[in-house]
Amino acid sequence: MKPKFANPIKIILFSLTFFATIIYITYRIVFTIPFNLRPVDIIFGIIVAIVEFIEIFEFCVYFRNTLIYKKFSPKAPKVDESSLPDVDVFVATYNEDLALLEKTLSACTNMKYPAKKLHVFVCDDGGRKDVEKLAKRLKVEYISRDNNIFAKAGNYNHAMKKTDSPLIAVFDADMRPSKDFLMKTVPFFVDGEKIGFVQTPQSFNNPDIFQARLSKHLPFEQDYFYHYIQLARNNHNSTILCGTNCVISREALKSVGGFSTATIAEDIATGMLIESKGYRAIAIADVLAHGEATSNLSSFLKQRSRWGRGCIQTMKAYELFRLKGLTLRQKFDYFVAINYWCFGIRRILYMVLPLLFAFFGIIAIQGDLQVFVVIFLAQYLLRRFLLDVLEGSYSSATWTKIYELIQAPFMAPVILKELIGFSNKKFAVTKKGEKTKKGHADIILLLVHLALLAANVAGIVLSYQRVQDENLSIFIIPMVWMAINSLYLLAALIFDLRRSKHYKNFKPNKQVKYRFKTYLGLIARGK
Repeated sequence: MKPKFANPIKIILFSLTFFATIIYITYRIVFTIPFNLRPVDIIFGIIVAIVEFIEIFEFCVYFRNTLIYKKFSPKAPKVDESSLPDVDVFVATYNEDLALLEKTLSACTNMKYPAKKLHVFVCDDGGRKDVEKLAKRLKVEYISRDNNIFAKAGNYNHAMKKTDSPLIAVFDADMRPSKDFLMKTVPFFVDGEKIGFVQTPQSFNNPDIFQARLSKHLPFEQDYFYHYIQLARNNHNSTILCGTNCVISREALKSVGGFSTATIAEDIATGMLIESKGYRAIAIADVLAHGEATSNLSSFLKQRSRWGRGCIQTMKAYELFRLKGLTLRQKFDYFVAINYWCFGIRRILYMVLPLLFAFFGIIAIQGDLQVFVVIFLAQYLLRRFLLDVLEGSYSSATWTKIYELIQAPFMAPVILKELIGFSNKKFAVTKKGEKTKKGHADIILLLVHLALLAANVAGIVLSYQRVQDENLSIFIIPMVWMAINSLYLLAALIFDLRRSKHYKNFKPNKQVKYRFKTYLGLIARGK
């Protein structure tokens, strides 16, 4: 499928932003690293430049592969019902609540599809008799095994040996498909093209943890990924397999040896390998399944750390840039997706570096202040306008930073350990429906955010004094930097101190999309 370009006006604006960004990073590397100062200044100057360079590299890949192309959701072709193939539906379970599982299995059996061609299996990795009884009552097949080696991947691979339909639809235990799920996904495989998998968005019947604590009017945290980034990836066949709410070709799975067991993120690894074998992957925008979002901070952070660790493991296990079958563009797409999980490390660095300026006089950025401000603001304001205004309201650069900062104290050490070789292959099932009372994770994050805010306020005062007393105008940069960080930290503290709310009229994927100022007003009013 040929990529579809955005309209010319957008391309011009995107290009201006791109070139302003390139000019800025070139200026930063050539003119502002303090090579004439102390070794400690040079070291931290290089660290700051490297972090900025990585972010700008990601933006360039994002620009090339996402911004200048249209985001599109292919529509399923019309096919004759007699040509529809058999489908095995796998519902993975380990220790989920039976009532939750029953709703999912019932929804699976009620999907619109030729009855003789629909085969629903509950893949029980917990070996629970209650689940087996439930399966019999709902007239679905029950599959279990003697061990749960390789977690969900091993569970699905075992189920594949017990089944034989050409297509496999997979759902988490809490993800209830709509009646037309199969009718809007399976026809892609009948159209004659070599399709590996079709991925649909995740959606939830309850607010995610940020909506629950801040405002139900905030977009769902993953909306931007499913309704924007995934759709743009259709242009270059780098759609990410997300492990639930998808249909996969058995032939494609067999070509890569089944679901990947080399990582705890079996989904992204399996999808990447399928695409490397020449299969086309499709992401569609239609929300065809709803589940339960975790509203417990501890469970949320464990889930995200598993995703992040799994992505790093995927890059290492399959040596991404040496993997045969993927184009360089696909490899860059996957690199950016995997490197995203280093956000915690970046956020902590951006918090710590201006504090080093203020408290220890470490100068990491040197140069003419006016020139720096002009070049920095040109690319910064263009990028903010580009991402917050032109790119719609599924995302906000400001809220993305706040979300990342909230998680950073937990995510940074976890991902850093994975990067340097302390791999953790433990797979923990995300608990759903837990009580939303605050726990140990909430206290730790609150204390870290408070400490960072106090340090930033003190740093602003010290920087101001150095500008006034010693006429060191270069300290204006860390002073402004810390002021911005303080605003983000205040938002993080609001999150820490708020209790989760249960909204009566919450409508998944139908939230009103407000801009940043309106969000602040809603949060201030506690809505």
